[in-house]
Amino acid sequence: MPKKLTIDSLSAELISVSNLLESAKKSGDIVGEMQLEHRLEKLTSQLQVLKEHTLQDNSASVAIFFGGKPVLGSKGIAVDFAGKALEQFQNLVSKTFAKSEIGQLGTRGKVPFKAQSELMVTGLARGSFGFVLDEMSEQTELEVSELSLVIDKATHLLRDTAAQDEAVFESLVDELDARTLLALKDMFFNLDSNAATIRVVEGDLDIVLDSAAVHRGKIRTEATTIDEDTTEVSGVLKGLLPEHRKFEIIDDSGNLVYGSVTKEAVEQFEAASKSVIGKRCTVSVTVKTVKPLNRPPREVARLIEFLNFEA
Repeated sequence: MPKKLTIDSLSAELISVSNLLESAKKSGDIVGEMQLEHRLEKLTSQLQVLKEHTLQDNSASVAIFFGGKPVLGSKGIAVDFAGKALEQFQNLVSKTFAKSEIGQLGTRGKVPFKAQSELMVTGLARGSFGFVLDEMSEQTELEVSELSLVIDKATHLLRDTAAQDEAVFESLVDELDARTLLALKDMFFNLDSNAATIRVVEGDLDIVLDSAAVHRGKIRTEATTIDEDTTEVSGVLKGLLPEHRKFEIIDDSGNLVYGSVTKEAVEQFEAASKSVIGKRCTVSVTVKTVKPLNRPPREVARLIEFLNFEA
């Protein structure tokens, strides 16, 4: 169960018990007053420990709530919709996890590291109908797990895709690949076509996408295309920032090629026996052509690997 939901639940119960305690005092219910005071002390202690306890299980945990047409209050949810929506969220998490590991997803084939990104339904969330999804780990994580960070990224992708400010989505697209965009497209289409809403709670992050936000996400992902082509570029390496993963190369035609860098390429750069800045090299670069809604297409380059450093 995400920590925020547990804190919210205890806080709500604390307020309810406090109100009952005041009523018991006013009515002279001595036995009820004693019982409620004991319950209040227990809840206060639990809440304090939860807020201050740092040596906790940091395995990934996320709660997903659905609303709208497929949901009957907190009583039930349409099976077909729920199964597909959970599968689509898992697909988004898996692709986000794979991209964080290898830096670039192929246009087809199996998603790498899929087994390491799998979540399990461990319970139902209170309130509107929802599910709790947890990472299954045999030991307690003393630091935030990698999957937890990935779920955080995936949740931000959902939020920013449906953001009211279109510039937020346009900025996001530069970092997307075609397969992650497709995962977002499938999820927003399912939500919008079923007149459903979604709320995702992970760690301290709590996002709510109402029907208008869901529709924005559907329109944007359907209207955006990403085409990718990998090519070799030879030229002079003008600069590379390992921490920020950015590069600049002047190719043999005098054009400036710049963009992001994979972890593998950074490792190659750092392992070079001497400085290669200002020297010729040949690199493998993926050029992504992004065609967003109501905007001209633009190209985004990503340096995949160094093929050679020339002396």
